Amino acid sequence: MAPSDSHGHVLFDQVLNSNDMARAQAQGGGATSGGSKEKRFLCMFCNKGFSYPQKVEIHQRIHTGEKPFSCSQCHMRFAQAGDLKRHQRVHMGERPSASTHCGKRSSERRYLSLHQQKNHSTL
Repeated sequence: MAPSDSHGHVLFDQVLNSNDMARAQAQGGGATSGGSKEKRFLCMFCNKGFSYPQKVEIHQRIHTGEKPFSCSQCHMRFAQAGDLKRHQRVHMGERPSASTHCGKRSSERRYLSLHQQKNHSTL
């Protein structure tokens, strides 16, 4: 039964809020089991829950398209600082990942994985 006032009218705000909470919990926004931290910070766009407000801020950039981190070399922009740091390897010539099969080096693991699938796969 939905909450109502003294005249039996359903209180819209309370129903709306309870529906939002149910949706947030269904999408991982409620308290979690296993001793993990409660996800009480919700994304204003999709109600996904987070344990820390900073994580919500980063997540919401998916919805807004905000990219506050820019490369000083080529002016590409990124939503997260770690993505910018990984990108900058391209300009520095840094190639920390190496193929175990042929020694080819890559600036990113995903490029190395593609190389290994294409050139060293037995499938």
